[in-house]
Amino acid sequence: MLFTLLKKNFIYPVNQLPLTLMSLKEWSLVYVKGKDDKKYLQNQLTIDINLLVKNEHVLCAHCNFNGKVWSTLRIFHYKQGYAYIVRTSVVEMQIKELRKYSIFSKVTIEEEKNTFLLGVAGLNARSFLLNFFTRVPDKLSPLILEDSRIILFFSDPLERFLLILSKKDVNIFNKQKISKVLFSDSKQWLLLEIESGFPIIDKESSSKFLPQAINLENLNGINFNKGCYYGQEIIAQTYFKKLNKRFLCVLYSREIVSCKIGSIIKIKTQREWLKIGLLLAVVHIREKETQIQVVLNKYVDINSVFKVNDLKNIFFIRKKNLI
Repeated sequence: MLFTLLKKNFIYPVNQLPLTLMSLKEWSLVYVKGKDDKKYLQNQLTIDINLLVKNEHVLCAHCNFNGKVWSTLRIFHYKQGYAYIVRTSVVEMQIKELRKYSIFSKVTIEEEKNTFLLGVAGLNARSFLLNFFTRVPDKLSPLILEDSRIILFFSDPLERFLLILSKKDVNIFNKQKISKVLFSDSKQWLLLEIESGFPIIDKESSSKFLPQAINLENLNGINFNKGCYYGQEIIAQTYFKKLNKRFLCVLYSREIVSCKIGSIIKIKTQREWLKIGLLLAVVHIREKETQIQVVLNKYVDINSVFKVNDLKNIFFIRKKNLI
């Protein structure tokens, strides 16, 4: 079976990525269903769930009363309800928070543990998938359901796909047709997410930022015209009064740097290193470069120099990916 063949490889830069299958074990699928599922999610998420159509998937956030993001989600219609993809490190806590107010609603919220999430990207990814599926999604129809199999389409930072399969459906891939495909893990997909501008919220960074601080406003992950939801008042006030002073950014070092999620980001001034932000995600690219996604707490000059905690390694702003 395919998921027993997947193994760790070097992480390739986006512009050099060969045809690659990625086991997305750092992401989980959560299923929400019940008579009140739409109404319940409408009161919890930053998007207007009433506007979600069958053939699309949408980025949004689940926030606490103070408007701070528990997690970022990618949500879509699924079976008799809805499903969303969320980081595995935060899924248990996020489900617990989402269930808090469900006692008076007819809704169930469960992690789908019998599914397999698989990323496909790189050279001729679309042609490769057409060997196994009759249709493949695109910008006009970014979600396709074929039998019990779901494919999500992403256009940034390159054409790529996320497959949601039952573990038995993984057998649709035969060894002959995947013999020349690179097998990788979640880190390669993480790099693609970072370069697309998708904010990575893990357990260490959960409930620390307003949605605007992680760029959800510019990614259409917030609807300011819908009714009330948890955190809505503070999020709206921040938007209309232009109070947000943080932004999402990509930094890189020309070395391999061992750093952890939640680490402090410092900026070099004339006199000293000052705290300026927090590290959300880190990827090491082919043992030559470290790329990190960070939230900085004020706008900075694009030529500024940064470091993580008190490590000696220097980081720079990835200008082409400045979010």
